[in-house]
Amino acid sequence: MGWQDEFQRKLMSFEDAARLVQAGDVLFTPIGGDARSFMPALFARVVDLGMNVKIRACSPTPAQEWFNDEFADMGFDVNSEIFAGATARQALAGKRADFYIQLFSNQTNIYDHRDDVDPIDVFVTQAAMPDEKGYIHFGGSPWAKGDFIRRARTSIVELWPFLPNIRTNERIHISEVSAFVMTELPEKPPVAGSQASPETATIAGFVNEIIKDGDTIQIGAGRTATHLVTAGLFAGKHDLGWHSEITPSGIVGAMMDGTMNNSRKSVDRGVGVTTVVAPRTPEEEAWLTAPNCPFETRSVVSVNAIVNVAAQERMCSINNAFTVDVHGQVCSESMGTTVYNGTGGQPEFHIGAFIAPGGKAITVLPASAAGGLVSRIVPKIEDGSYVTIPRSFTDYVVTEYGIARLGGKSQRQRAEEMASIAHPDHRAELRNAARTYFYPSATPVRAD
Repeated sequence: MGWQDEFQRKLMSFEDAARLVQAGDVLFTPIGGDARSFMPALFARVVDLGMNVKIRACSPTPAQEWFNDEFADMGFDVNSEIFAGATARQALAGKRADFYIQLFSNQTNIYDHRDDVDPIDVFVTQAAMPDEKGYIHFGGSPWAKGDFIRRARTSIVELWPFLPNIRTNERIHISEVSAFVMTELPEKPPVAGSQASPETATIAGFVNEIIKDGDTIQIGAGRTATHLVTAGLFAGKHDLGWHSEITPSGIVGAMMDGTMNNSRKSVDRGVGVTTVVAPRTPEEEAWLTAPNCPFETRSVVSVNAIVNVAAQERMCSINNAFTVDVHGQVCSESMGTTVYNGTGGQPEFHIGAFIAPGGKAITVLPASAAGGLVSRIVPKIEDGSYVTIPRSFTDYVVTEYGIARLGGKSQRQRAEEMASIAHPDHRAELRNAARTYFYPSATPVRAD
């Protein structure tokens, strides 16, 4: 039987594919991969099974309605992992959902070598149509979809014919998939966007001072970091490289105009590497889908691996934070004990860049919130917020007031550096706290 015959046998209606889910199953959905047309049938199947299915989702879209408050009383067993996103956030805040703590790059290691974790019973995602040899790709967004398909008891893939064929090393043969369904979407959903914070352009200017020609860059998700490129982050820079989990707006353009040519990378020289890229213009799509495009998507398990990040000489990571204290502890994932987003790939890239030869790990955030009333540079973490980056790994912290260089500094030096980049109205409080923590007498200091 040729692959075409096998494919036709596996091509099912939504209802038939949904019946592959059984009572007691653990159902996984990945970041960047909701099977959006199939979700209503999957929802109905879980209801038919008396909600006796455990949902585990990474950054689910609104199509996963079981996270919504309106269905809270139905008893869905909903869980999020690594990165919650806006959809799972409300269930976590209401304590209806649990959160699984792990790293993108260590997922397969956990599932391959532990017998005390949830089985991957059913994995549901989307992908492009099979090519002439029966292989599917993930349209510029592989994440860990292939890794999960290879490990799942049952995998169901919604086919999206409109996904761009971007260079990748992550393709799956149809023989590795349990079932296929055809999407009802007419086109790919638009890329989600956000508004840059007012401080972004100033912060971009300061980070520009830290970046040097020939550095390899990573930029994480978040309101400040993802807008740095379009705010002038790379002005005057040359020969930059790219090795990053996500690819924010402006990066593809920087490759197209030669600013980011990857010519000085110590690993993957000449090739930009990511786990997700979405073309934002027809010109970007034409460039990304060209036969010899010097840009490749790979599994997040490989891209985010600390050993791979650290192997890249002069690696420079740039990631967001909610708060940083005067000790240098970085909190980026929760508001108190309530998970807001989760770690994402920040720990992997930050630590990898920090220990890379000539590497730099940069944390960016506005100095304050609520019009300056609330400082985001704080004396200490005391509301139960989770420490995403321990103080031993904190390197550069940047606000609109300047750059705090913490790597290699003492406690007293770090506290002064952090106070200097805080909002002026809060600097005296921070310096007084530092005197209490780190000096023999707590003589109050005045504001600047």
